[in-house]
Amino acid sequence: MNLSVVTTQIQQTLDPLVSRFIKPQGLIRIATRMPQKLNFVVVEKLLNTAFAEQITEGDFEFLEGRSLQVEIIDASLFVGLSFRQNRIICHHFNNRACTAEVTLSIDSLNAINLIQQQVDPDTLFFRRKLKINGDTELAHHVKNTIDTLNPEVIPVFMMKLVALYKQRVLLAP
Repeated sequence: MNLSVVTTQIQQTLDPLVSRFIKPQGLIRIATRMPQKLNFVVVEKLLNTAFAEQITEGDFEFLEGRSLQVEIIDASLFVGLSFRQNRIICHHFNNRACTAEVTLSIDSLNAINLIQQQVDPDTLFFRRKLKINGDTELAHHVKNTIDTLNPEVIPVFMMKLVALYKQRVLLAP
């Protein structure tokens, strides 16, 4: 038996186990056990890198001194964000809703489709896949800014991980 056959057999055996473990509901258990500071740093680094052009152009100034919460529904994950000193700041990352001026709610699959630009935020909103609770004007600013995201600025390894997660976990039978 050659190595590729063995590798394929191992992958076929482990994929269902790993997929079950890393479903959105399982990821929140892992993420909330991580040091809070680590979660903040990862979220801030990813967002500030992905939206660097928009930040430089002043597109996030509307969020200065305001609070936004993103809820990933199927993971029961709430991420609180604001904007200070030309940086997106993460102020909470947990499994409990916190007070925010607006909450955008979306499931993992639609969030990934949005990141991959396979769907736009307006389509998700009108299909009730992206829900807004709170200050709708603030939410529309956020939604419009997300729509300007260039996926090419997201690190390639992150896009590959997101695509793999979508394929193997979210779309797996």
